Amino acid sequence: MVSERGPAMASFGELLRRLRGNRSQKEVANDLGMPITTLSSLENHVPVPRGSVLKRLANYYGVPVTYFYPAPTTEMKSSESALKWLLSVRSVSNVKSTVATYGSLDIPEGLKIKVAEAIRKKKHAEASHNE
Repeated sequence: MVSERGPAMASFGELLRRLRGNRSQKEVANDLGMPITTLSSLENHVPVPRGSVLKRLANYYGVPVTYFYPAPTTEMKSSESALKWLLSVRSVSNVKSTVATYGSLDIPEGLKIKVAEAIRKKKHAEASHNE
């Protein structure tokens, strides 16, 4: 049983060919109950197919469906908007009334303060309830 995802740069077709290994396309196509031409097309396919075809292939090879998808990266990526937001937070004297948002920097400061206050009230209410 294969449990590791292939290299992140491998296409769906490459991963499928690796799983087939030394077995012939004819043998695998027969086992899967599909025409050889379909298997061949899938092995030359770059995007991951959806639905029952993908499930059949994953079950046949004993891998999770996620094997065919790129592994999530934990690499941090720089964002100009995030940098601008951090710099604006550093320049504000009362950081407690600032809310981190994912979006444009056009959100009015008053709205950010109202949201921050609502979050604080909710957390306080939850903390009081749990005591």
